[in-house]
Amino acid sequence: MSDIKNLNFIFSSFRKISRRYTDFLAEGLRDYDLTPNEIVVLSSLESVSTATDIAHDSEVSKALVSRSVASLKDKGLIKVTISEVDKREQKIVLTEDGRHVADVIEALNEDFAKATFATLQDNEKRVLMAILKIMLANIS
Repeated sequence: MSDIKNLNFIFSSFRKISRRYTDFLAEGLRDYDLTPNEIVVLSSLESVSTATDIAHDSEVSKALVSRSVASLKDKGLIKVTISEVDKREQKIVLTEDGRHVADVIEALNEDFAKATFATLQDNEKRVLMAILKIMLANIS
């Protein structure tokens, strides 16, 4: 795959998809006054509960995650408690309002995925996932 035209198409496509996804989320969440990193934190709390895990899973710096956590706490969307196991680690949970916003984010993600993958067959989705996993492993 050394054809520069093909490479340009691939990377241009990644940028377009990323930009459209970011714009789609921003439009869907405009009433909530959230930064992109706050959206990452809220959507990550389904699977992890510490700032370290969020930073690791989303590849966002721990400093940015910490700032977002402080802001989300001030907005009343999350609660933070100190871990009993490691006093340096904070456990983060959604409040009722935070749960509502996380549900909105999840619905927006589903809507974007439906639109993005509308004409892909299941086997094409599996191939895409496999290729993306290989690409990510290659750059890790």
